[in-house]
Amino acid sequence: MQAPPKPEPPVRAGTDPHCVEFHGGKRQGVLTDLNAISDVLQSDGKLIWLDLVEPTPEQFDLLRREFDLHPLAIEDAQTAHERPKIETYADYVFLIVHPATWEGDRLVVHEMAVFAGQRYLVTIHHKPAYAIGEVERRWHLHDGELGLDSGFLLYTLLDTIVDGYFPISDRLEEWIATLQTDLFEERTDQKETLREIFVLKNDVHQARRAVVPMRDILQPLIRGDLKLFGADEIPFYRDVYDHAIRVIDQLDSARDFVNSALEIHLSLVANRQNEVAKQLAIIATIFLPLTYITGFFGQNFGYMVNGIVSPQTFWMLGVGSQLAGLAGLLLYFRLKRWF
Repeated sequence: MQAPPKPEPPVRAGTDPHCVEFHGGKRQGVLTDLNAISDVLQSDGKLIWLDLVEPTPEQFDLLRREFDLHPLAIEDAQTAHERPKIETYADYVFLIVHPATWEGDRLVVHEMAVFAGQRYLVTIHHKPAYAIGEVERRWHLHDGELGLDSGFLLYTLLDTIVDGYFPISDRLEEWIATLQTDLFEERTDQKETLREIFVLKNDVHQARRAVVPMRDILQPLIRGDLKLFGADEIPFYRDVYDHAIRVIDQLDSARDFVNSALEIHLSLVANRQNEVAKQLAIIATIFLPLTYITGFFGQNFGYMVNGIVSPQTFWMLGVGSQLAGLAGLLLYFRLKRWF
């Protein structure tokens, strides 16, 4: 008989602090008294996951007091627009990661500070806050399995973030493919195409800035440099590393394609300008002999006045010479393949 599905954990709402207590890898419930965190951590087998969105100074003081965090790490967590990184302290690891999501047609790069100790994980979001619900869902799927600890919880967080990069790179690749097709459409607005190329170029750049540092963040974890987590968790981090490398390769290809698209666009614009200039030059060249002929026949010579008097002479010498000159020039241009 198939086991019934595990009930989903309650979804967090709003920006209030969210502190979940685990024991032996199993969810025990939400801890409402944050001042009791240090007491809970003294119990064997306990694990605390505290999630904060735009913490207040009082909440940062609580972090420093309950988890004994370094003031410099607290300062980096308070400051938005920090670069992605990993720093090791005596009994915990401090990370800055940049998840990315699509909000409509706009790429949004979030910022998250993470404190990972042996018995706790603290995640701090800066607005716009990254939705943590998928991390909770994945963690809940392994509830009570694999001897879950903070190392596996950190893996779940990083794995969710890296997997979230794939829709970003896939959508950028689709956008590039559509753009490359539109480049050769004559009806395409050149200014709009150029604007779209630079928007795409900026999105690819933002995505790479978020993803590429993940490679350096994961390397100490897969090498086993950190003694906070068990060696049996290294293969999980290696899997996340492989996914990150794959996304980086996709974004590198996307960057090359965008640069190529820009070069193609500029070449097409130059070619179109050359076509226009060539057409104008042909028109000017055609009118050059016609202007000469009309000017010649308009001179006040005696023969012109007395000799060209009949309609036949007018049509043969006057109009006929102009048509012959025009036909000769068109034939010459055609032989030269100028049009």
